[in-house]
Amino acid sequence: MKMSLEAKVGLLVLAAALLLGGFLFVLGGVSFEDTFTIDVDFDNPGSVQPGAAVRIGGVKVGTVEDVTYLGRRLDPETGRRALVRMRLSIHEDVRDTIHEGATFYVTSQGVLGEQFVAIEPGDPEAPLLDASEPQAGLDPPRLDLALALGFDLLQTIHDSIDENQGDLGSLFDDIVALIHQLRTLLADSEGDLTAIVDNVRTLSEEGVTTLRSAREQYVDGERPRRILRNLDRTVATVNRETPGLIRNVERATTGVNDVLDTFGPEQREQIQNTIASAERISQSAEGTVDEAGEIVRGVREGRGTVGALLMDEEIYDDLQELIRDLKHNPWKFFWRE
Repeated sequence: MKMSLEAKVGLLVLAAALLLGGFLFVLGGVSFEDTFTIDVDFDNPGSVQPGAAVRIGGVKVGTVEDVTYLGRRLDPETGRRALVRMRLSIHEDVRDTIHEGATFYVTSQGVLGEQFVAIEPGDPEAPLLDASEPQAGLDPPRLDLALALGFDLLQTIHDSIDENQGDLGSLFDDIVALIHQLRTLLADSEGDLTAIVDNVRTLSEEGVTTLRSAREQYVDGERPRRILRNLDRTVATVNRETPGLIRNVERATTGVNDVLDTFGPEQREQIQNTIASAERISQSAEGTVDEAGEIVRGVREGRGTVGALLMDEEIYDDLQELIRDLKHNPWKFFWRE
């Protein structure tokens, strides 16, 4: 049976459609695996478009399903103001490997390679990531923005140089003149500078020698060692004698208590009166000492007759002059003009 021309044309069109569908299926990365979605917010994800790969450790585990412009409007769910929200479609079989604290960032294969979204899955000991909550992503470096800002800076510098060319020439001339003056000054003062350097070197050497001598005398010398040995012996003696001293004090206390027990009520009252009298005498003595201290302070400050006599330099000079005059003219004791 011979096929008609129309049948042949139809078979050719059908074969072409099947081939085109196969190419689209392969190139489009269409997959029938179960997937789940994660929303990730970026301020600028670069040139990532829907269909870009999502990789973990370099292995493709999904694709970018959608890219939505948010315009930094406040998201009441997250409280963030993201510029772009990217929806990732990820294979279901890797859900249990992505944990809280996972990092989502945009990178590329080489300098000029295709950009894709990479995921660092986080600490395996942490809980699994809640895919229902939007995540915050890390933006890629903006090389285009850096180049634009760098070019703008260079242009500003170039314009400034053109506008101030005369002032810059004068500035360079002043710098050259200053360098020449410094060179001349250094040449004229070479001897003084050498002397200063020698003095500094000598001072440094003397300082080192002094420090070494002080260390030998006060740190490593025999005297510090002797002091330390005496201190060790003193500490050892105190440690050795302290228990006996404590026992003696305890025995003396016990003896005093025994003696007090032998006294009657009248003797105890007399002892208490004696102690009270001693306390009053002590308080009177302290008051007397305080008053004496106040008197001494008043004398030092020049208060009162004695203070003025002892602390006033003018009175002291007058007395000294009077004594000197009487030494030279003793007849003034007996004769008044």
